[in-house]
Amino acid sequence: MNAFILDNSINSRSDLGLRITQPPVIPISKQIVNSIPVDGREGTLTILRGWEDVRFNFRAALLESGGGDFHNRFREILPTILNAKTIYFSNDSDVYYNIKTVQAVPQEQKMMTLYEFALTFNCSPFRYIRNVETITMTSSGTVANIGTIYSLPKITVYGVGNRTLTINGKPVTLNILSGSLTLDSELKTCYFGNVAQNQNMQGDFPVFEVGDNNITLGSGITKIEIEPRWRHI
Repeated sequence: MNAFILDNSINSRSDLGLRITQPPVIPISKQIVNSIPVDGREGTLTILRGWEDVRFNFRAALLESGGGDFHNRFREILPTILNAKTIYFSNDSDVYYNIKTVQAVPQEQKMMTLYEFALTFNCSPFRYIRNVETITMTSSGTVANIGTIYSLPKITVYGVGNRTLTINGKPVTLNILSGSLTLDSELKTCYFGNVAQNQNMQGDFPVFEVGDNNITLGSGITKIEIEPRWRHI
């Protein structure tokens, strides 16, 4: 591992002048569960409440090759790191992580022109598959989840009036007023443009299970566009 990439475009080595000196150990996603003792039951009643965030840290070094001041250079690149939304690593470039927070702690001068500091990333629980194309459907069919856990897609439905989209037997009824509505299952929001439209949606937000998912475009739905958000544990 010689680099990390932020927001799918900023290379830590070539763009920021950083070198990873101590690579991260990234943990596996961990379930949050409640274990409840029940009289007469073998073992506890286990209830899945969700998934913990993934937290990892590593060290990076900033090399000053032009005689510049480390502290000024560090201040210049720090906002880029702290404001990043995604990260992936050069030795595992098939997946990326959604960043929630970043902490940077200056460490010490290692050589005359080499300074090291620590970075801690707190990310959403799962590893998302990179370079997944938008899926467009103009008729009913099947979509295969190629990840290893359910996904929470973003789906834009095109049509006008009261229309029903059915995924794996679960209907979602939409009152489409302006040609389309977007369902974001991750954010639990239905919207058109920048305006929330949750009042024009009835049903649960869609979930794609691992494997094949059956999609039925009800009468009057001309097209749907799916950002599938395939991911791994």
